Amino acid sequence: MAEYWLQVSEPGHAKRVVTVDSRMEVGRDCHGILLEDPTVSRRHLTLEPTPAGLVLVDLGSANGTIVDGRRVEGPVALHAGDVIRLGETELVVYEGHATSSATDGEALAIDPHDRVSEQVRNLRAR
Repeated sequence: MAEYWLQVSEPGHAKRVVTVDSRMEVGRDCHGILLEDPTVSRRHLTLEPTPAGLVLVDLGSANGTIVDGRRVEGPVALHAGDVIRLGETELVVYEGHATSSATDGEALAIDPHDRVSEQVRNLRAR
């Protein structure tokens, strides 16, 4: 499943990055991403990673939520690069995928005396 994070740009504060790895609320008084923007509702919206993507739901906020210039009317599936505006705050969505080692966590056996460039030259000489 994809991994999501947000770049939070809130007036009067340095930009920050927040990982969204489970359902969380965004607002001025919630359990999740806390904002100090007075134009944001106490419990403004929720974000939830799902197999279909990161889903945003406005919680009936007073000033509404805008995604890429359009007012949110119901659940919205977000994608990398989407810009969420709530009040004077902007959230930008980033998406990545977990990677795993080709050896599934096993240590690679590397001989420090092997010279890869020499081995490549030998292959070319054949």
